[in-house]
Amino acid sequence: MICCIIGKGSIGNRHAKILENLNVKVKFIRRNPVREKKNEISFNYKYMNKTNFFIIANPSSLHLITIKKIIKFNKPIFVEKPFVTQRKFSSTIKNFKKMFVLYQMRFDPRIKFIKKKIANKKIIKGNFIWKTYLPTWHSYENYKKSYASKKNLGGGVIFTMSHEIDMAIFLLGKVKKVFVKKIRNKLKIDVEDNVKIKLYHEKNYSTNLQLSFASKKNERNFNIELENDNYYWNFFKNKVQTKYKNYNFRLNNDGIYKKQMKKLLSNLNKKNYTESEINLKKILHTQDVINACIESLNRRKIVTIN
Repeated sequence: MICCIIGKGSIGNRHAKILENLNVKVKFIRRNPVREKKNEISFNYKYMNKTNFFIIANPSSLHLITIKKIIKFNKPIFVEKPFVTQRKFSSTIKNFKKMFVLYQMRFDPRIKFIKKKIANKKIIKGNFIWKTYLPTWHSYENYKKSYASKKNLGGGVIFTMSHEIDMAIFLLGKVKKVFVKKIRNKLKIDVEDNVKIKLYHEKNYSTNLQLSFASKKNERNFNIELENDNYYWNFFKNKVQTKYKNYNFRLNNDGIYKKQMKKLLSNLNKKNYTESEINLKKILHTQDVINACIESLNRRKIVTIN
């Protein structure tokens, strides 16, 4: 199989490494490819037709224009989260069956375990926290030049940390309203760096999320409170804790990415695109909730999901 990746940053390179270990040939599409680098090519229609699938891993604000450029080849497209930063996009894109959004946490075995355990249980509420420190998040780059810190590249914690929004939806169901409170910007960048989000789910319970990349305390966890139990997940620990028992797992972050990619390649081989947990049809609600969060942040009021 052949994959063409658009975007040669850290996430593009991570996908390339995983794919090469799965015996997939990888090429990076670059505006100005370096001749000495055999895995870099320019946009070439002949080669695009030979490609089995594409990965879009460039800055979030460029996702939509990139999709429009490659959707004509009718090949599967894997898009890094968030799907797009624009509120509107065509029904042609929405209805494209071979589109996948790479929310890899849906493949975390701990998340799948919790989802199964809490099914049909009475949920009281959810609490999600993700705190990190942008200046040291990617030590190899100046954080003020990072896509995460720039509005025109689709930065800010709501877009950048939207994994937590998607996990809340995946585990606790659809959302009918949102409210976002912006905390004082500590990093002096042109996007929000610290917010509190309240998701009002359709089943009449709520989820609180705190997303920050202005905290020197590195923290990523969630707690789902049930009528008679709690389920606690910590990104850094290989276990799920409840009131009564701890469940141990064996995994690492690269392993979760690999599980995602292996499942996607299986979907492609079997051509059962719409069954995937991250097919666009199943992610569109997450996109709507992200858009509503941005609107609530700007308008400082509760926003209803249409």
